[in-house]
Amino acid sequence: MIKVGIVGAAGNAGLMLLKLLEGHKKASVELACDIHNAGKKVTALLPNTNYGLKFSKLSTKELNKLDVTFLALPHGIAKYLAPQLKCKVIDLSADHRMTNTYGLPELFKKQIKESNLIANPGCYATACILASYPLRGLLKEAVFNGISGYSGGGKNPKYDFEENIMAYKLTSHHQLKELSKILGFDFSFTPHVVNSYKGILCTAHLSLKEEVDAKTILKEYKKFYKETFTKPGKKIPCTKDVIETPYCNIGGFETTGKHIIIVSAIDNLMKGAASQAIENMNLMFGLNRKEGLKQPGCNFGKTYKGVKK
Repeated sequence: MIKVGIVGAAGNAGLMLLKLLEGHKKASVELACDIHNAGKKVTALLPNTNYGLKFSKLSTKELNKLDVTFLALPHGIAKYLAPQLKCKVIDLSADHRMTNTYGLPELFKKQIKESNLIANPGCYATACILASYPLRGLLKEAVFNGISGYSGGGKNPKYDFEENIMAYKLTSHHQLKELSKILGFDFSFTPHVVNSYKGILCTAHLSLKEEVDAKTILKEYKKFYKETFTKPGKKIPCTKDVIETPYCNIGGFETTGKHIIIVSAIDNLMKGAASQAIENMNLMFGLNRKEGLKQPGCNFGKTYKGVKK
């Protein structure tokens, strides 16, 4: 049994990790650290679970008795904590994305298996990269319009999202750096927040170096993402397709000359955070990538344009 610790366990991503890991047959949460909720029962925040744990204060000594620690912390803290940990580490913040193994299993499965510190990708970055990466050799440039639910801003979002649609951080979003590192082609990215709790929708406008048939592109995407949690199809996805699932659904694939529009959808707290982090853990410990992710709380019941989940 893999012994697990979570730091920042009472945040949005931390609670989702707790929810999913309760059903993981080969992992057990031994420590749930959260300074603001220390002493409180986990079931006080997750009443539909059976945890006997209480949230505790941070203890690197106790974490170092475990096999792996998830760091679900605000940006800027994990870079100081991770070097103190001797166990494997999966960091859900942005602190290690430019320096350590990038935890996007569709692209870096082999490196993830061999690493002790994984940088979980950003939610917007996950949606943008998966929408465009198979075409990277044919792309002149890309424009990504990203729309997120307000849970992406943490438990205390500072944006006025009520009855509102907002663009923000037009040129300064922290995920721009990881997008540049992974994509390797010219792009622009604009994030938006809407009055919806969860979900990310990315509309990618991709300019090609030459005309390519849309059916050929879709076929290539299906081949590239075979046996992963990314599911391409002709249908234009929406966030309701992916909420409470570990999937990225990709669709559209409509062309006008040397231009193609591809849309991706993820749950920002699942594929954009917790479920992807657990998939990374599974790979690090040589488990089936789906372990712990096919259970109540992960909706595997839907189909997407004939693709069985």
